Amino acid sequence: MAKKKQKKQKKQQTGQQFLSPEQFMKQRARSLEIGTCYVSDDMAEWGEGHVIVTRRHTGGRISMAMYLVDIYCIGVKDSFFRLRLEEDELEEMLDRAPNIRECSYEEAHNWVYGAIAWAEEAGIEPDKSFAVTKYMLEEDTDDIPLIEYEFGRDGKHMLIANNNLEASRYLPLLKKNLGEGNYIFTIKDFHDEDVEWESDNFLERLQHADESPLFKRYGPSTEYTYRHPDYPQTLQLDGPEWFYEELQKTENSLYLPDELTERILALPRDIVRHDFEQIILYHIGLTCDGIPDDYDPDGYTGILSNSVVLLGEVGNEESSLDVILELLRQSDDFMDYHFGDAGDEIFVPTLYLLGQNRLDKLKNFVKEEGLETFCKCHVFPTVAHIALVQPERRKEVIEWFRETIRFATKMLPKTQWIDSDLAGLMLHSLLDLQAKELLPEIREMFATGLVDLGSCGDFSDVSRMIANPHYAGDPSVHETNIFKRYADLKRRWGK
Repeated sequence: MAKKKQKKQKKQQTGQQFLSPEQFMKQRARSLEIGTCYVSDDMAEWGEGHVIVTRRHTGGRISMAMYLVDIYCIGVKDSFFRLRLEEDELEEMLDRAPNIRECSYEEAHNWVYGAIAWAEEAGIEPDKSFAVTKYMLEEDTDDIPLIEYEFGRDGKHMLIANNNLEASRYLPLLKKNLGEGNYIFTIKDFHDEDVEWESDNFLERLQHADESPLFKRYGPSTEYTYRHPDYPQTLQLDGPEWFYEELQKTENSLYLPDELTERILALPRDIVRHDFEQIILYHIGLTCDGIPDDYDPDGYTGILSNSVVLLGEVGNEESSLDVILELLRQSDDFMDYHFGDAGDEIFVPTLYLLGQNRLDKLKNFVKEEGLETFCKCHVFPTVAHIALVQPERRKEVIEWFRETIRFATKMLPKTQWIDSDLAGLMLHSLLDLQAKELLPEIREMFATGLVDLGSCGDFSDVSRMIANPHYAGDPSVHETNIFKRYADLKRRWGK
């Protein structure tokens, strides 16, 4: 039996290397051919909209980045990317982006970088997600023809804040960098439903334009406040050393060959369960407070992602589920580095395997304060998957979501337990379930004015989609057979 301290080592590169999604973006995205680009058709009218840039892989798959752009003041408010999409996957995403039209790459580039430059005059930097998504764009050089768009309103920066908290974030910057009288601002009132639209006053009309695509994001995001416990500083393994050594090889990153998977699973179950729990906790401790400078990005091993997949096969609903939930309590930067855009594929099947009979634990996790939205969101498709593959448990799952929606409706104004993004993301799982039983609760949640309409639209949109079988979930999306999981990961993320 091996009991030893495992030291970080810069590993010799052998075989094919796996790049994490973020590394791929930074190192390879700009080498792909630019594909079709899109922009919101009413960007100039409403001052906010989406810009979408796609790039084509030689095998026919498509990578894309979407930017939420405020051309009046804030610049890039949010962005995300997806890699190696099929054509139909991209089409589904485009269907959810309102009022977009095809445009040239030069148009897309100038809308994004022009808005950034305008925002920077007011001291506002693009959303932190742009540090990665900018690599889907070409560098902003003179090689890209300049298109002169109008930014701001009547030559001034115009801040349209969703609430007082958002206003308090930006107004000091406007005052400091532009000076009093050199900017305009208004704060949207979400709760005045009796305001009529007939007014010709532009600011008044915007202030109450509840159906405008301008207001696709509602309320502030949850602030990450988790204080982690002490994690193991040494790695103690009860099983043979060879399997940990295999997991550290770059050629085994993210997906393992069937023969290696079979060899690991042939080990005594309790031993490998203990070892994977320890590996995860130990490796959380190495990077939970930031990625060390001496971490070699080209030596990325995907050891955490493989451990999550394998623990789903050998773990239990007590200690193993607790370890997975502890992993999901980590920061956005941590999760981006280790899992990137593969989070749903890695976590949802494992959460299902370990947590399908512990809905209480999953609900308590969703209710925890100060955790990252895009870590919590993996729980919703997990719970929905239970009803999709075990129809006899639908009533139980519906009641789980009913209580969760009621919790969201109560806590959305306080932000720290659930925010507008998480509420919007939950709706996707309710569409998968075709959860018509929950429409009254969904209506109440929308009535808070704090649900991100960018996820599934407004209540009328959700009502329509819930009644349309086209939006019903497919149980095969979250494959739980480990060999098929690895085959899917290799197909989706392999080079």
